[in-house]
Amino acid sequence: MNYQRSLDLIFESFIAAKPFIAGKLDRDVRDPNLLLNIARAQNLVPAAHKVIKITGSKGKGTVARLTAHALCKDHRVGLITSPEEISHLDRLRINGQPISEAEFVKCFEIVWQMTSDLRANLFPPAYLSPYGLFLLIAFVWFKSHNVEAFVIETGRGVKFDEGGQIPAKVGVVTSVFKEHASYLGPSLEEIRSDKHSIADNCKHLILGKKKDRLGDKPSWYLECQITAQRCVEAFLGRTIDLPNTDCASFGHKVDEQGRQWFYEGLIAKESCDVGFLQRLVDEHDGEVLFLISLPDDKDIEGVCSIIHEIGGCSRHIIMTGDRGFLSYETARQKNVIYEGPYDAPSDFSMGLDVEGAKVVYFLGTQTYLRLIKQAFFS
Repeated sequence: MNYQRSLDLIFESFIAAKPFIAGKLDRDVRDPNLLLNIARAQNLVPAAHKVIKITGSKGKGTVARLTAHALCKDHRVGLITSPEEISHLDRLRINGQPISEAEFVKCFEIVWQMTSDLRANLFPPAYLSPYGLFLLIAFVWFKSHNVEAFVIETGRGVKFDEGGQIPAKVGVVTSVFKEHASYLGPSLEEIRSDKHSIADNCKHLILGKKKDRLGDKPSWYLECQITAQRCVEAFLGRTIDLPNTDCASFGHKVDEQGRQWFYEGLIAKESCDVGFLQRLVDEHDGEVLFLISLPDDKDIEGVCSIIHEIGGCSRHIIMTGDRGFLSYETARQKNVIYEGPYDAPSDFSMGLDVEGAKVVYFLGTQTYLRLIKQAFFS
């Protein structure tokens, strides 16, 4: 067994079920207990008083990373995030360090053996969720390293998500808007109900609160800092000073030519700090090039309307490759500056023409940010 083969097997069940589950809600096709019952039987599920779990539509990964970083001072902390930032290995971290390929494969083989009877009797549309398999791999790894505190970023939902169904001392809900409606909805109320059900099996519930700020980062990042601090204090039972750390969904750099580069995870109008973007456009006399990559299941029209309102210039990126049920028909009706594979950063860096732009601002999904980071921020 090697690393790539283990990844292929993790996604095998989901890929086989894709034709049967396309267009269906998670509540109709996804059963988190398929894998959680195995974790329970193998005594892998951590005690609730050691667990923090985090959900939401914006900022959950940032809160998870800030929380884990703050706890590392006094604990051995296991962090599970979804999706990956650069590599599938960085989904699983202990005190900030991702799992190695060798340890990943070793833990995967243990999980694969645990699930052998289940897999032998599992047929589409039932499937083993990739997130759930990563969670079990993490639990096997964390147990072997005597992890003392567990920070779990859930997948897209809670009720039908393995991470969302883990009992916890602290549960966190960041902002909620109409994201993943085709899986969790279709209404905003149904999405909100799913996210807030995290309170059903946790002792303390922390809700993100809207904050306004003028600063060098979007206001949602401050919200994440405040939420993470409240989360850690509820977990520890005392006040703390939250240490700063890198943010996976926002970045900024200035290159040798003086050009500024930004990236931000943004998929819906509701989660945008319009004031922050407006100030940036004003400071640079409108010479900010926004490069947007949003498939049709995201709020592409809402995000585009904001860029138009603040006087920004926008172009579109279309990513190709096998990434689920993604469609870019709306983007194709706009000004497309680049189309290419989601996993070819060299092609992207060489094929993207941004000459003349003083400021380049990438806006889009986590898959897009992964491409951006490897192409321009590594």
